[in-house]
Parts: sequence; structure tokens; C-alpha cells
Amino acid sequence: MTSNMPRPGIESSIWIARPPDEIWNYVTDWSHEIQWRKGVTDARWVSEPPYGVGSTGLHIVEGFGDWPWKLTEWNEPHNVSWDVTGGRFEGSHGAYRITPDGDGSRFTIETRFKRGTIMWFLGLLLKGMIKRGNATDLEKLKAILET
Repeated sequence: MTSNMPRPGIESSIWIARPPDEIWNYVTDWSHEIQWRKGVTDARWVSEPPYGVGSTGLHIVEGFGDWPWKLTEWNEPHNVSWDVTGGRFEGSHGAYRITPDGDGSRFTIETRFKRGTIMWFLGLLLKGMIKRGNATDLEKLKAILET
């Protein structure tokens, strides 16, 4: 069931002492996500390079299963976004944004849940838990990239 209700969303960000291109190269090698994203047990490109809008990939998340996705934005080294194309969260949207910020960069994770009344309420209920999880993930990413 879908509706015209807005898609609940979550944004989390952190400052990292690295230039955008270094962060970009790390986070768009999806296989690295098992090192810094809690629950991600596999993440990879499905499409062959070169990568850009329309390229596909797959994440497997503990407790949530397969998350196949397709890129909707590829603006190296600043923005990448994707739509989940199958599984339990089909229709959801995610993005990474990297902006220069002083001697480093601000890295932001954006999540928008699929449309629908049930997902709208579920998103509101889980928002705090997801933000805390994102904060932990971002601290791990920062530690990895700054060592």
C-alpha cells in the first residue's frame, strides 16, 4: 500500500579529516561497508565498471536480508544516491554526500523510507534507533579513514 504521505527520512553526518576524493574512493567501494556499517554482511557492485547512474549493487543486512539497489545519482566525489529495487525495503532511498569543510570533509548519510502509511509510522518509531546506529557507524568510518 502506498500513499502520498512524505517519506520519513533520517540524516546523520560527521566531520572527517580527509579530502572528499579519499572518502569517496573508500565508501563507493561497497565491500568496505562490512568494516564500518553494523549488520552489513556483504556489499558489492553487481554492474561492471564504469559506474554511474543506472549501475546496480547488492547489500545483505543481518536481520533484513537482501537490499538490491540502483544508482540514481553519481556526482564524483560529492554525491551518490540509490533506490532499493527489491526486498523488504523496496522503494526506499539512500544517499551519501561529501562536502569540503575546512581541513577535511563532512560526510552525510541520508535514508528515506519507502512510501506508505505503515512505513511512515515505522520510520517515526525507529528514527532514534537508526540515528544512534548511524552515529556509531560514522564514528567507525571516521576512525578507519583517519588512521
